[in-house]
Amino acid sequence: MKLLEALREEASAMAGDSTIRDVRIGLGYTAVQLDTGSLGLAYTFGDSVAKGCSVFQGKRPLASAYVREVVSYVCSPDVLERSVGLAAANALFNTDETAGACAGWSCHGGDLLDVLELGSGERVGMVGYFGPLVPVLRRRAGELIIFEEHMDRAGGLMPAEQAPELLPTCSVAIITATSIINGSFERLASAARSCRAVAVLGPSTPLVPRVLCDYGVTHLSGVISDNPREILRVVSEAGGTRFFMKWSKKINLVINQ
Repeated sequence: MKLLEALREEASAMAGDSTIRDVRIGLGYTAVQLDTGSLGLAYTFGDSVAKGCSVFQGKRPLASAYVREVVSYVCSPDVLERSVGLAAANALFNTDETAGACAGWSCHGGDLLDVLELGSGERVGMVGYFGPLVPVLRRRAGELIIFEEHMDRAGGLMPAEQAPELLPTCSVAIITATSIINGSFERLASAARSCRAVAVLGPSTPLVPRVLCDYGVTHLSGVISDNPREILRVVSEAGGTRFFMKWSKKINLVINQ
């Protein structure tokens, strides 16, 4: 998992002596806030975590620990620890200052489809079902193929395991950032190498293009927290994207062609 190692090294280099202020491991998302006030998010794979009264098996307490120690969890074999590590890393990566200082990339607010240009003949492969984007993509593109693990989310979905086979036939790939956590991203990105555009999408997206560009990524679409306290509350109450987005802003980093 070279990507996870690269993210760990990048985050560790940025962490300095910063410490963790708060951690919330919710049923939908994991949130980590730093002593600087910045907050990062990562998806929680609830179906994959250990069962029992103590689910998180890592070092305690997380609060007051050095950030450089916690970001090391991004390389853990345990999927829940990886979520904690990525959320801590995203608290470093996903800030106005870092997003605005990415050489060779431009920064835009709004939805991914505001910056992802599509032609009527394009074949778009979407890994992960992003419901709000689906009707727009179907209007703009020639064909939309959606790969999803949970086939009951909508009609007309393709099994997720078919994505590596069919992504090479697409001109545009939209890949969920949760694939970074479950370890499938590198295989998906390799399959999408022939695509003219490759976007990583979702609140788990690390806005660190100098790492992701090595995998052919052209668009990073993530979030920056505007109100960490409210987002922490939503995560604690098992809320997801539609509940915390009112206290976040969407950020798109686009490689300058």
